[in-house]
Amino acid sequence: MFIKRRTSRVQHRRQVIELQAKVVSPRIVWFSVLKSCRKMVRFVVILAFLGGTVWGVKYGIRRGLLENEEFRLQAIELTPNPAIDERRLVQVAGIDLNGSLFDCDVAVIESKLQALPEIAYAKVRREFPGTLIVDAAAREPRAWISSPSHGIPARDPQQGLVVNRSGFAFHCPPALLDKAAGLPVLQLGEGGEMPVAGKQVVHPEFDRLMRLYQVACTEIEGADQWIDTLRQSRTWSLELVSHDGTTASFGLGDHERQMGDLRSALEHARTQDQQIASIELIPERNIPVILRGEGTPRAILIDEPAPVATPDRRSRDLQNLLNR
Repeated sequence: MFIKRRTSRVQHRRQVIELQAKVVSPRIVWFSVLKSCRKMVRFVVILAFLGGTVWGVKYGIRRGLLENEEFRLQAIELTPNPAIDERRLVQVAGIDLNGSLFDCDVAVIESKLQALPEIAYAKVRREFPGTLIVDAAAREPRAWISSPSHGIPARDPQQGLVVNRSGFAFHCPPALLDKAAGLPVLQLGEGGEMPVAGKQVVHPEFDRLMRLYQVACTEIEGADQWIDTLRQSRTWSLELVSHDGTTASFGLGDHERQMGDLRSALEHARTQDQQIASIELIPERNIPVILRGEGTPRAILIDEPAPVATPDRRSRDLQNLLNR
């Protein structure tokens, strides 16, 4: 018996055709609508619950805190300072005196106070139940700024500018006008940026005059009330004018030595009951000095002076210059 072998395999693919029939009837549509309505109602209920919860929390906060008489703003404690008082604080910060302590935004009030050029520091905090504490410090005027080319007058309460030790410009607060009335004026020439309240003064002459002023305050006692005006009179020299009419010329450098010479000359003139009209301090020796206010010479009987030690050269030069 012979068996016939298969030499190849034949794969038969069956194609299955699936028929899906969708049946639409009024009853099926009705149930679909009911199902969608139930989902919608459930969503609305959840949304209403959340909205009611939020409203309840806000209502409770408003009734329990914001509208609570215990937390109403009852007092403002402001650190005494010459730059701002309680009335101006309320205006600048926009504080509602009839509102709650929670209405006072500490960060906003601090930013508004620190934006005032005359305020150097401001810190605000709330002390429950009803006190707002404001700690503020004013900038200390160091000198007046004058710039004729920029229309800035000297020592003007309205348009004038003062600077602190770091050169920050601001309008002098009314409470400090009496104290600042005798401060020196730094007179600036043309060039540089226009001095503006709330910014650092950027001017080449200002830096030179400020350095000379600082040296004067170090070398001469009461220089801040003795000096009237500081200006750059020439390209190579600075000029100091005092309240009593003394004019002193300085170079652009070597101020310590020159200011020491000025102090010595002033002290010597004071002992001789004389007044210096002008003095040129740039030379290291043979300093030119012009005196003024000398009275009529008088003859005075004096005893024979006792021998004294020979004075040093510097004292001798000053003596010769002041007595010529």
